[in-house]
Amino acid sequence: MQLGNVKHFKGIGYVCFLDILGFSQDILSNWSASESNPLDKLLAIKSALPVLHADEIEPELNSSVRSYVCRVNTVSDSITIAFGLENKLIIGDMVLGLEALLANVREVWRTAIELGYTLRGAIDFGDIYWDKNELVGPAFINAYRLESEIARVSRVLVSSKLNKLLSDLASNYSTGITEHLITNFRKDVDGYIVLDPYKMGATDEERKLLVLKLQTMASRVSLPLIKEKYAPLIEMLSKEPSELEHSQLGCY
Repeated sequence: MQLGNVKHFKGIGYVCFLDILGFSQDILSNWSASESNPLDKLLAIKSALPVLHADEIEPELNSSVRSYVCRVNTVSDSITIAFGLENKLIIGDMVLGLEALLANVREVWRTAIELGYTLRGAIDFGDIYWDKNELVGPAFINAYRLESEIARVSRVLVSSKLNKLLSDLASNYSTGITEHLITNFRKDVDGYIVLDPYKMGATDEERKLLVLKLQTMASRVSLPLIKEKYAPLIEMLSKEPSELEHSQLGCY
């Protein structure tokens, strides 16, 4: 049984809006480049998303195994990842559906850094609608506004609604999978809960390589204000966070 990515959906779900930072300028400057072409890199980033479709799931799995699959929409340098929940909200599905979305975000973020870009984004929990051609709803608008108006640096923000949901799950449904879900997040210096980039690397060596990539990107920027936007991400990738306390959730 596939959950999260039905063909037509109207209901409650998770929506993450991502913007690939630096891509627009790269397109303007290097569209015709024979090496390190920005279009090729963008397509590589999008191909990194581990998205399944209904016809790719083995028939015997459709009825007995719950498969958590995200819907992905891409337009130029923006990516929207969504997961729709069933009308009857089941805690396990809510947790695992969000875990699936976060795994997609980490994968595309890591690939972007490896190819010379980074991401800025936001995740909301709320009403969303999609069909074959459209994706629209309050959750999409909220995620877009958070990314464009609040995030500012390379990070993926948690919205107020999602923050309150995480607080509710942590406080009232304390299980192994819920505790594991909470480890995906950390509190940033300005009080926002964000997706923890430290988990992009499975080992210290992988994280060091990502940090070197980001430091190289920052070194190529001439404006100090833009260069400084890389610093928080580099710091979060370089230092394992302290455990996020339940009391730190739901504060905005």
